[in-house]
Amino acid sequence: MKVVVIGGGSTYTPELIEGFFDIWDKVDSLEIVLMDIDENRLNIVYEFLKRMIHKVKAKIGLKKSTDLDKILPGADFIINQIRVGGNKARLLDETIPLEFNLLGQETTGPGGFANALRTIPVVYNIAKKVENYAPNSYFINFTNPSGIITEMLLNYTKVKAIGLCNVPINFQKFFADLAEVDMKEVFLDYFGLNHLSFVRRIFVRGEDRTSELLEKAKEKASDSEKKIIDYLKMFPNYYLRYYYFREEMVEELKHKPKRAEEVMKVEEDLLKLYQDPNLDTKPMELSKRGGALYSKAAVNLISHLYGLQEGFQIINVRNDGSILDLPQDSVVEIPVYVQKDRFHRYVIGGLPIEVRGLIQAVKVYERLTIEAAMEGSYKKALLALSQHPLISSLSLSEKLLNKLIEVNKGLFPELK
Repeated sequence: MKVVVIGGGSTYTPELIEGFFDIWDKVDSLEIVLMDIDENRLNIVYEFLKRMIHKVKAKIGLKKSTDLDKILPGADFIINQIRVGGNKARLLDETIPLEFNLLGQETTGPGGFANALRTIPVVYNIAKKVENYAPNSYFINFTNPSGIITEMLLNYTKVKAIGLCNVPINFQKFFADLAEVDMKEVFLDYFGLNHLSFVRRIFVRGEDRTSELLEKAKEKASDSEKKIIDYLKMFPNYYLRYYYFREEMVEELKHKPKRAEEVMKVEEDLLKLYQDPNLDTKPMELSKRGGALYSKAAVNLISHLYGLQEGFQIINVRNDGSILDLPQDSVVEIPVYVQKDRFHRYVIGGLPIEVRGLIQAVKVYERLTIEAAMEGSYKKALLALSQHPLISSLSLSEKLLNKLIEVNKGLFPELK
């Protein structure tokens, strides 16, 4: 098994590699190649990972490169975890929208839009190289906004793309802990888009225990989550607070430290830690970076696709009939039973009317955003923003878009 990690110099990578400690002895040989354009970070992370691998005596061949073309041939899996513009661009995503009294967040609303416009052209170019050098590989996308990037890949390239997020697996663990069972004994009737999803029913060992576990979940939920549960009788993705409590969240974000600044400080501290020649285990400080169960989600999926096991996993895939109220070629976040190269989608059917309009509106925004980036269309970019439920204004979208173009100079595609 050959795994290429694009963005391998990320401070997340030790979390990812730890997951491979569970499967290296189940394959004939495992080679992991880290690729990054930041050679300094790449070297720091690479040396630390070598110590981690040596500590557990895992037989994993670890390599590094700044040349993607050279390392793609022979890859079985490509993991994409890049951030175009880095956390400096993320800080713009979190601050510029607030100037217009709009939500500033890295994946949701105008911040997510700016992130998508920067990222789509870069990932598209990566995908064209994958088509050329590793056409049979699976392309596992963690890069945000994951649903949008995955939909672009599936509709504009030939790569075998799957979008992955750590939110669903954390939900599974959350309900498993509430039910006091192993995660494998919990199945979630889960539907929606990446960062816009709901748990409709919760099954434990095949038994529907939704009512009981939703009541237990409320004991640990925030006040806003409790309200959503009471009104919808479903468990909301964390990001839904930005939609259902928009004004409150905008005010909160105006007056609290920006997450991008926190992440930059955490990353600086982590890179210093990783340079300690005596450090050979994942430091506790990495938990401050976020991404809990990130490695478990990735390695579970790889194990399914490689044929080491089979089972359900909540992933971002082409709809293909799972959700009747969304286009067939749109990407949705649903449970899929993965049997090596066979995908059996869990059938959601029609969306509950209480959330149908919200999901459909955001899907239209996503589609227009992709078309804007791929076609270099100012008009479609403007319509994407004005379509988004967190904006819903053409005049405001125009002012915002012009400002985003100005501050993302050199990072956005040219919009005409």
